[in-house]
Amino acid sequence: MQKTYERLLGLEGLENPILICNEDHTFIVAEQFREIHTDPQAIILEPEGRHTSPAIAVAALQAISLDKDPLLLILAADHLIENIVEFQRIIQSAKTYANQGRLVAFDIVPTSAETVYGYIQTKELPIKKNQIIGLEINKFIEKPYKDIAVKSIKSSRFTWNSDMFIFKASTIITKLKKFALEILNYCKIVLEADIEDLDFLRLGQESLKKCPKIFIDVAVMEKTNLGIILPLNVGYNDMVSWKSLWDINKKIMMETI
Repeated sequence: MQKTYERLLGLEGLENPILICNEDHTFIVAEQFREIHTDPQAIILEPEGRHTSPAIAVAALQAISLDKDPLLLILAADHLIENIVEFQRIIQSAKTYANQGRLVAFDIVPTSAETVYGYIQTKELPIKKNQIIGLEINKFIEKPYKDIAVKSIKSSRFTWNSDMFIFKASTIITKLKKFALEILNYCKIVLEADIEDLDFLRLGQESLKKCPKIFIDVAVMEKTNLGIILPLNVGYNDMVSWKSLWDINKKIMMETI
């Protein structure tokens, strides 16, 4: 979590983060940011996870209440990014698209036929590892079976879906209003009824339970023509398995005698 924020330091216009986490992690999250001397704009507590759409809707509504219409950089806290310079360079380019009203997904140039990631297929142009060009989205593929993953990475039009995004708060709210109004309405109710608990905003449990549990890719990105991807080639690993941890850690070779 600390690395997720610290790898952004130096970006122009960077504000302190809005954090959304499960209420079970309340004090862990607060302590992590206290250690790096960063005061979050808000720590919003979910009584239970409802996937990314409600979390992003709540973040966008909260951000607009704090600012006129900021750009939102949506990041998860379980990603490893090795090439920070390149990551920041691509974010800077993405801000231009986001300021034009596009919904930008940062997606990963595949290195193997993984079944733990979803995939995105672009409409045209082969994906080149070092290009920074927004590519139109053709379709999303949920975590595939191995044969489909193998077939996908043979094409130069597929990326791994990383669930990292950047867009204006007003843009995502407008698209939620068009494609997922029920989610947006429940999130408004939840925020209006939130409970200030020390330095936290605790979302109302009963209202949030009624909100559809759906990923932003399904709720909005698959339906809008404003979505684009920017391929990332930045030394990415998503901490989704023990294998992921094994891959990133140094190994000590042991010999038996």
